[in-house]
Amino acid sequence: MQNPSFHRAVLDASRSVTLVIGIDGSVMFASRGVQDILGYPATWAEGRNILDYIHPEDVSRVVESLALADDNREIRYIPMTILIRDNEENWVEIDIVSSNRLSDPEISGIIVNIQTAECRPAYSDPITAMAKNESHARVMQLIAQGVGRGGHVRRPSFFVPIDAAADSELICSMPDHPISEHFKPEIFKLFVAEPIDKVDVSEAGELLSVNRSELPVSTLKLMDRWDIAGIRFAVIAPNDTPHEVTHYLVSLDYALPETLWMDGIWSPTGVQQWQELMQYAGIALSHERNRIKLQRAASRDTLTDLFNRSEFVKELTRQNLGTEGSGVLFIDLDDFKAINDRYGHNIGDIALVTIAQNILKALPEQGVACRMGGDEFVIVTPNSIDARALAESLITSCAEPFTTEPEPLTVSASIGVAQIREDETLEHAIQRADIALMQAKQEGKHRLVSCD
Repeated sequence: MQNPSFHRAVLDASRSVTLVIGIDGSVMFASRGVQDILGYPATWAEGRNILDYIHPEDVSRVVESLALADDNREIRYIPMTILIRDNEENWVEIDIVSSNRLSDPEISGIIVNIQTAECRPAYSDPITAMAKNESHARVMQLIAQGVGRGGHVRRPSFFVPIDAAADSELICSMPDHPISEHFKPEIFKLFVAEPIDKVDVSEAGELLSVNRSELPVSTLKLMDRWDIAGIRFAVIAPNDTPHEVTHYLVSLDYALPETLWMDGIWSPTGVQQWQELMQYAGIALSHERNRIKLQRAASRDTLTDLFNRSEFVKELTRQNLGTEGSGVLFIDLDDFKAINDRYGHNIGDIALVTIAQNILKALPEQGVACRMGGDEFVIVTPNSIDARALAESLITSCAEPFTTEPEPLTVSASIGVAQIREDETLEHAIQRADIALMQAKQEGKHRLVSCD
């Protein structure tokens, strides 16, 4: 066991400042780092009160945390960012973490660790990641890591989409830690598959805690195994749709001795930390939603939502289609100009959208459909699909009425079918399908022709 002078030497050599203060803010001890960070001499602590050096706008929060520390529940590890006055009368942004040791007879005070902003694990990391155009998953992980910070501990945290199809879609703050893999299925069940009551009735922007009495036995067993005392969560909505709940931000709270779980009790700084990160999450979700919209607008036909011509080829490459054996269907509506001329382009648009919907319904898995322009469509199918049978089903569905106003209207389709040959390009196969389509038109329309 080292003597007190050893511990003092360690504290003095640290890059951070360690203070011990009383419940009234009086400084009982300061490590030598106070000179490096704030410019005060080592004897600065004698007779000082920390509240006299804190920015007026931050004093009330510090007083709140002191009052919280004086509570019988003994809250530990309260993080906070404040402005403090240095020896040159400048306001310096610092991060502090206070640890309640009032009940320890050897200390009888509150230990405060101080670091400058340059040393912090910044909560602004998600915004920086967005500015650098990092992946959405990485931004969400940084936000989860933010709520997982609690002074000297790192709580396992999760970003949970409410429409997740499987627990693999959850984003973990500690993905490589065994606790994440054990809790992911359970968190998925509690918040998505079989949501508990508190989740079902939660509203966007809420901060809630879940105690043991609200949890199933399977969850309690895991909590006991990993020394988890309770669960906290925030209800997240994108900034551009502030009432539309899309995600939950979930954190597991450890039991003593690291932290003390208190159902429903949130420290002022804890609320501030979560609310800041919830805002970041809202920004990130809106940012990702807009990115997807822009990406889709650049790749899709605006009327039918099928791939446009340029993206069609890219999608075929991504799916490794358009090679030997793939089927090609070239579709053209019969006498479509007459629909536009008689009933107007609005009715014509309804016909195009209806045909596109029929195509999407019939499209096999991994098949790709494109609106080539006007009333022409092209489909490419995997070699495992009977392209001729698909064309026959489309001729039938396309002939059904696409509107009842101003009267029931139908439009038929003609289709040319080709199969990509060995050493043949996709462009050449589409040309052959187009030739087959023209033959179908010449033979009376509303039919398919397959070319060999």
